[in-house]
Amino acid sequence: MRGAGARSVPLARWLTAALVAAGALTVVFPFVWIALTSLKTPPEIQRVPLQLAPDHWGNLENYREVFRRAPFSRFLLNSALLATVSAVSSLVVSALAGYGFAKFRFPGHSVFFFAIIGILMVPFQSVVVPLYLWVSRLGLLDTYLGILAPDLVSVFGVFLMRQAIEVVPDDYIAAARIDGCGEWGIFWRVVLPAVTPALATLAIIKFMWTWNEFFWPLVVVNSPSMKTVTMGLIGFTNMYFIEYNLVTAAAVVSVLPILLIFVILQKWVVQAAVMTGLKG
Repeated sequence: MRGAGARSVPLARWLTAALVAAGALTVVFPFVWIALTSLKTPPEIQRVPLQLAPDHWGNLENYREVFRRAPFSRFLLNSALLATVSAVSSLVVSALAGYGFAKFRFPGHSVFFFAIIGILMVPFQSVVVPLYLWVSRLGLLDTYLGILAPDLVSVFGVFLMRQAIEVVPDDYIAAARIDGCGEWGIFWRVVLPAVTPALATLAIIKFMWTWNEFFWPLVVVNSPSMKTVTMGLIGFTNMYFIEYNLVTAAAVVSVLPILLIFVILQKWVVQAAVMTGLKG
């Protein structure tokens, strides 16, 4: 019986590894397919049977055509600016609000917090019309501030930071107060260093959400110079056909900044998942 049990442990590990590998392959394969398709010509894409590898690995003509066909550099700049401002604004507001909800008790504390979290349940499409009217009356259509309006504050960020800051021991904060540190000093010198992984996680998530935003920019943007990357991608499609070679090349270019940021900050994301645990 012991021998059978000992043999079942390696088998379980192999099965687990196989399932994880299969899941990883399922997630990664579409991105590999897009990257390889971006190196193909239209006849190669339409070839039957389908061929995974391109005929010429050094074929970068699709990428050149993307930047010739549209001001894609401008689209990248717009998306980078919007995503960066959105991420920074969300970090500041979410950290302050999270600190208030985690470490202070005031009348209506729970009611206010759950009211904010309830916003997560409201579909964005249901508030687009009043939000558009508000932005229009303020004269912010086709402006950076108008595009940023819904993304300057993150409700999810408030929830995440509240959960992360709750884990910070109250003894640390009490000791800082005894030493004469004010609330701002406690926030900057004690709380923020302790929740750096959660801040990095929020920055990645918010940057990615804003970078991939399509619906709201489509509503408020009119001029080509204000278009974002996601709007630029649809420029290679029409009602009759889709230029898959150009769409995939543009998609690869649009994914690279997010991939680079994630690679740089991935260790912080793992630490945030381990330290916060979303408990509370």
